[in-house]
Amino acid sequence: MRTGFGYDVHALTEGRELWLGGIRIDHPYGLMGHSDADVLIHAVCDALLGAANMRDIGHHFPDTSGKYKNIDSKILLRETMRMLREAGYELGNMDATIVAEQPKLNPYIPEMQKTMAEVMSVPVNDLSIKATTTENLGFAGRREGIAAYAVVLIK
Repeated sequence: MRTGFGYDVHALTEGRELWLGGIRIDHPYGLMGHSDADVLIHAVCDALLGAANMRDIGHHFPDTSGKYKNIDSKILLRETMRMLREAGYELGNMDATIVAEQPKLNPYIPEMQKTMAEVMSVPVNDLSIKATTTENLGFAGRREGIAAYAVVLIK
């Protein structure tokens, strides 16, 4: 068994859709990035790749490649799981936390879990997703961006 840790952050900006955990969330601001900037999926990909000692998301899906411009991060997650399984690993479980002052994310968590479980071909119960604020402190507290942390166990 191996563990992996992932972290991602993107700035909030006008004129972009907000995608978290593979679902679109109605919000006046979205996340700036080369892809759809889904910080939760990016953190999970990094955790999975790190657990398998396969470098990071930027190595496999570089933001310098037009191939990944505005790509749906669910595609990146599906490909990460394919690489993980090709290397002989399977997910044990995942625990992730999204850090955002707004919007309030708790109502969306079950749909995020369902969506990500389908993409990863794992049981929903293997995916724990939580949301928290920073009590108005730091970049997340000032509503400048959203961050996500993820820990995975692979076997």
